[in-house]
Amino acid sequence: MAEPSTIARPYAEAAFQQARQAADLAGWSRMIARLAAGLQDPATKRLLANPALASDKLSLALAEVCGAYSGEQKNFIQLLVDNERLGVASALAEAFETLRNAHEQVLDAHITSAFAMDALQQQSIVDVLKHKYGRNVKVSVDIDDALIGGVVIRIGDELIDASIRGKVSQLADALR
Repeated sequence: MAEPSTIARPYAEAAFQQARQAADLAGWSRMIARLAAGLQDPATKRLLANPALASDKLSLALAEVCGAYSGEQKNFIQLLVDNERLGVASALAEAFETLRNAHEQVLDAHITSAFAMDALQQQSIVDVLKHKYGRNVKVSVDIDDALIGGVVIRIGDELIDASIRGKVSQLADALR
């Protein structure tokens, strides 16, 4: 069976083209993210498991949940329902955001910190990354106390390890 990302990619590309034509990348992004999140809800899962529910009724219910306001968005959801592709909604949302970020020249940075970061600390890191890459940066932050101190920043395939754990590991490798 194909990977969810492989199945989701053509749907993400079609949605992205539709969003660009409508000049509504943000709206489509919100709608797809809500769809992916809504499909994780136990009540939605029970709704999907109901074989008596017609596909058009299901797509209308999903459109309502995820805020699909345009006819194209509702048609897109109907297409996913008809082709039984709701299971790849998370991969679809991720692929759509990747296309959007590339189009808007935005880097997606994931910061893992040893401690909670305030807005000023996050902005400081964003400013450094903007200067380094010459592009806007969108960040998400997680906490991992195993880092002991510092941060680890992942941008695509690049990893910047400025953590105490990383430094200790480098020192241990050097001593071997």
